Amino acid sequence: MDRKTYEEAVALHSDTVTRLLLLRCRQPADAEDCYQEVFLKLLTAKGPFRDQEHIKAWLIQVTLHEAVNLHRQFWHRKVGLLGESPFPPEAVAPESSAWEVLETLRTLPGHQRDVLYLHCVEGYSVEETATILGLRPGTVKSRLSRARAALRKQLQEEPL
Repeated sequence: MDRKTYEEAVALHSDTVTRLLLLRCRQPADAEDCYQEVFLKLLTAKGPFRDQEHIKAWLIQVTLHEAVNLHRQFWHRKVGLLGESPFPPEAVAPESSAWEVLETLRTLPGHQRDVLYLHCVEGYSVEETATILGLRPGTVKSRLSRARAALRKQLQEEPL
């Protein structure tokens, strides 16, 4: 990949990768480590990319894989959480309702969280989400439905 395309991809898709990693990783430092790995893999990728949308989809897949690989490591399986919030204070004000939604979104199972994020936040259609995650559209629809129901239930139980 040439330097210009790489820099353009980082500028365009850095926020998407960051948000996805903050949802998937337990600690901000882990998200930073994965972020570097994702963009290093992009820099060394040999496959041809059609356009920036293709690069974005590729980055999302690599990001999800990196987050899973991080949690497979011995250190992350044997060491508990330090109690830090996964979201840096400057990302969202803690007293806002957006903070509650983000914290609640983190409590969903990974497969529901990924589908909900890609569809609702990134704006991918059901078919595009299915392609990115390697699922059937019916599976994406059912996970979306279950994720929305779980999110709605948790938000109703906790007063904002």
